[in-house]
Amino acid sequence: MMSSIKIFSLLSVLSLLFSCASATKQQGSADITIFSFNDFHGNLQAEQPVPYMAPVHDAHGHAGAPTAAGGYAYFASMLKQRRAAVGPSILVGAGDLMGASPIASAMLRDEPVIAALNQLGLSVTALGNHEFDAGGAALQAKLAGVCPANGCAFPGFSGAKYDYIAANVINKSDGQTWVKPYVIRQVGEFKVAFIGALTSDTPNLVAGDGVKDLQFEEEANTINRYVPEIQRQGVAAIVLLIHEGASYQGAANDASYACEGLQGPIIAISKKLDKAISLVVSGHTHQGYTCKIDGRLLVQARSYGAYLTETTLTIDRSSQQVIKAVASNHLIEQSKLSADPEAQQLLTQVASLTAMVRTRPVTRLSAALTRASEPGQFDSSLGNVIADAQLKFAKSVGNADFAMMNAGGIRSDLALGKQGQPAEINYGDIYAVQPFGNTLISMRLNGEQILALLQQQWQGGSKAAPKKLFVSDGFSYRWKFGAEPANMLQDVRLHGQPLDIQKQYTVVVNSFLADGGDGFTVFRQGTERRVLGRDLEAFEHYMHAQGADLTGLKTDRVQRLD
Repeated sequence: MMSSIKIFSLLSVLSLLFSCASATKQQGSADITIFSFNDFHGNLQAEQPVPYMAPVHDAHGHAGAPTAAGGYAYFASMLKQRRAAVGPSILVGAGDLMGASPIASAMLRDEPVIAALNQLGLSVTALGNHEFDAGGAALQAKLAGVCPANGCAFPGFSGAKYDYIAANVINKSDGQTWVKPYVIRQVGEFKVAFIGALTSDTPNLVAGDGVKDLQFEEEANTINRYVPEIQRQGVAAIVLLIHEGASYQGAANDASYACEGLQGPIIAISKKLDKAISLVVSGHTHQGYTCKIDGRLLVQARSYGAYLTETTLTIDRSSQQVIKAVASNHLIEQSKLSADPEAQQLLTQVASLTAMVRTRPVTRLSAALTRASEPGQFDSSLGNVIADAQLKFAKSVGNADFAMMNAGGIRSDLALGKQGQPAEINYGDIYAVQPFGNTLISMRLNGEQILALLQQQWQGGSKAAPKKLFVSDGFSYRWKFGAEPANMLQDVRLHGQPLDIQKQYTVVVNSFLADGGDGFTVFRQGTERRVLGRDLEAFEHYMHAQGADLTGLKTDRVQRLD
């Protein structure tokens, strides 16, 4: 029998070896995974109104044919696959996860969207401007699961199990942040901080009084203000979730992280950020990219659940610092995934609750109506048709000279069927085009004010990519590419007659524009305002009456001069 002394000695040796192995392990590094997405906009149903066609690039960055992508059930399936393939992970968002939603979500007040995000295990997301579509008070009530007097729209709804964060949204009344500025989460063996922010341009992007009691501070300095406080809490990594982004024409994954041609506000913001922030998860611009700005990783997952971003942070255990960051955007390609059964069950319930209204027939469409402009053109077929619909509606209830429609208010195309066959368009389809519930407003503006409005299309943005106002039939002008805004407009006419800068005209726009939305502040000067009715009502009436006889299909109202 082994003596007690020998047993004690053996145990001591084993204990020493175990301690040495543990010390070696602790001196190494470990990976954690940050899954992220943005601008989901309540697109639960993959087919509403048609599948989102995501741009696809090959390994060399060359563009190929778009593919049907996104949809909650397919997104959930990909997320489960990737979670099973990695170690410790967390799912986060960069804003606009709801709002400007298709009819199936919007009819149920986006309650099923929150339920779906709970089901996904979302931990935290930044606020986006579209979260404020119904106003701040309505948002907070919804997140808390507080139902209206007539009850919740989605059975069993109980609010959000995840956090919304934003460091730069401040209550004007007391100077305090409107929601938490940041949260700290345990991811595996490490504490990770997530700071939230959204574009300071939000007051120009939200209709009516939705944010009148809130102040949106400059992003970078406000974010940096919280870094020392966070660092004192012993975190190993700091991640920024921000609803602001960049435009980009390249592939969703860039192996070099160079992202040549990337442009937008997030670049300047990133360059000002504290070096302690290791990762910037961006949104707002509906682009897909994996880039590095001054060595810091910047990602975005396009929109509508078409991509899932997977970022791996390698953290040194000894220093508790991020020593490496890599990212990849996974395409949620419907043809290569199976719908997740649990997610599909939620979708079936949503479809059943909304079917009667959603499937109401409107018209039969023989030509596609799209938001995009033809090469070398300014206006679009869908933008023109909406402006025509608003003018016709205004004339049916009073008087109007012309109508204008903002490009940002058009959220979906009206496509044809398979192989270009005519499509049966229902109420759900047109709702997806104009989901905001705006009213139509007529107002009086003189010719000089109208010229100033048109010039505002090129203010605060790129000369090559202006903030477009589509105009109704009979209104036309030409614009000179490369000129300054004040010298851009030429030959502005209404029904063939030059615009008279002294004359008063009756203009019809949606309520968002009437309040100066999208930076078109001249609309606030309009007088003799009159509420005419709902924009979607005007669109439905026009589409039902006109059928295939749509004057807006010819996109030559605004012509470019080189």
